[in-house]
Amino acid sequence: MNINGIITRPPRRTTQSSVNFDHDRTIERIEEKYLLTRSEKNALMKAINKRLKHDTYYKEEVLSLYLDTANFDLAIKSLDRPNFRTKIRIRAYNIPKRSTKVFFEVKSKLAVGKQKVGNKRRLIIPLKDFYAYLKSGDGLERTAAIISDGDPQQIQVAKELNYLFKIYNLRPQVLIASNRTAFVGKEYPNFRLTFDENLRFRTTNLKLEKGGNGEKYFPTAQNPKRNIIMEAKTMRAMPPWFVAELSKLKIYPTRFSKYGKIYQLIKERNQINV
Repeated sequence: MNINGIITRPPRRTTQSSVNFDHDRTIERIEEKYLLTRSEKNALMKAINKRLKHDTYYKEEVLSLYLDTANFDLAIKSLDRPNFRTKIRIRAYNIPKRSTKVFFEVKSKLAVGKQKVGNKRRLIIPLKDFYAYLKSGDGLERTAAIISDGDPQQIQVAKELNYLFKIYNLRPQVLIASNRTAFVGKEYPNFRLTFDENLRFRTTNLKLEKGGNGEKYFPTAQNPKRNIIMEAKTMRAMPPWFVAELSKLKIYPTRFSKYGKIYQLIKERNQINV
């Protein structure tokens, strides 16, 4: 299979018992997003709380620095909703130091019929090494080999990121932050449920170590009370008890890309010219 010019082997068919969301490998899963009010979130959690437990990253501030072209081509392509689209970002949990290891990610989404299959490849490197690569545009594969002790998967991810970085001439464009709570299923360990609140962003002073301060997004939204972003992620089908409660509460999936929505907002304000 050819993804963004990188030749990869087709993914091995997996089962829920054979895959672990350990945040340091390639992750492939089905994803659905929902916009909830506070009362909807409370009602849902009351109904399903006993079936969930805290995730490794249970309660964190999530900071994501999105890289894009000078013309925001990746954001525009994401909004056009083609069958295949890609985002590239740096992600940190809580405010990092320059020595803190962060996730350098390429996140792709492929439409397979009515399902949206997400694929995330992550390179784990110290923030200072990302900044060095951003400045020089060189040495990412070498850094990955040293940091991962020669892990071929991490080296392959570094090759893909380096390729994308160069063909798109990527640069930091928008920093997005939110406060996240995350859960996993007790009986469905590969079912992950996250709630992102207090979504905010900035387009200047984009250093991750400066924290997650920024303008709040939802006061500008069409329905500001529907301001909690819920994401459900699983390897195959959603747990039946989760689907049943969503149906009972009349909660339906929606299209909501944090980066895409914020790009639309700043474009409408003429903060960018494309």
